[in-house]
Amino acid sequence: MRPIVTACLPVLLLLGACDETDLVSVRVRLREDLSGSVRSSALQESGAGGAVEAASLGVVWDSRAEVVCAAGRFAELSDLSLADARFEAGAGAGGLHFVRVVLPRGEGARWPAAFVPLAKDRREAVAQALDPERKASEVGEALKIEIELPGSVVSHGLTGKVRGAKSSAEGELATLIVPVDAGRTEGEPFVWHLTWQQ
Repeated sequence: MRPIVTACLPVLLLLGACDETDLVSVRVRLREDLSGSVRSSALQESGAGGAVEAASLGVVWDSRAEVVCAAGRFAELSDLSLADARFEAGAGAGGLHFVRVVLPRGEGARWPAAFVPLAKDRREAVAQALDPERKASEVGEALKIEIELPGSVVSHGLTGKVRGAKSSAEGELATLIVPVDAGRTEGEPFVWHLTWQQ
């Protein structure tokens, strides 16, 4: 069996403080003017080993894991898209503001492969590299999207809901978790709606 992906030390640190859904995620921090910052982390397949592996003796490496992280800024949330995952924001009456996240589904959907380009059996091998006791057996099963708003969440909801998809909110932080494989199956897009008062 060929290697899964290369090793990444921050992954081990993440697992100590977070759960497995934090490894495949998008984190948006939104400002009042609808600009902000975004961080993403995704699994990526690679045939190459890391520096530690190359400099090691007396070990046969049989599973590897790599998480690719990136951070950046955007001038307007409505201009942001990650693969075909689209973000929209705007203002309504009485100071109520909204965010909408649209995740297409089906064979043409690109976001599942962008964040987790691995089949289920490959994801299980990645999980073994991250946690030999299989505590992280759901690595790569879901995408987590967190949005920190400039005000407390008033309402949130998800359309196109399937088993394993859920949204939650506390204070200014809203979280959506969607199964990656559900994005690969035909169906109505996942549409996540958030509102907050400014």
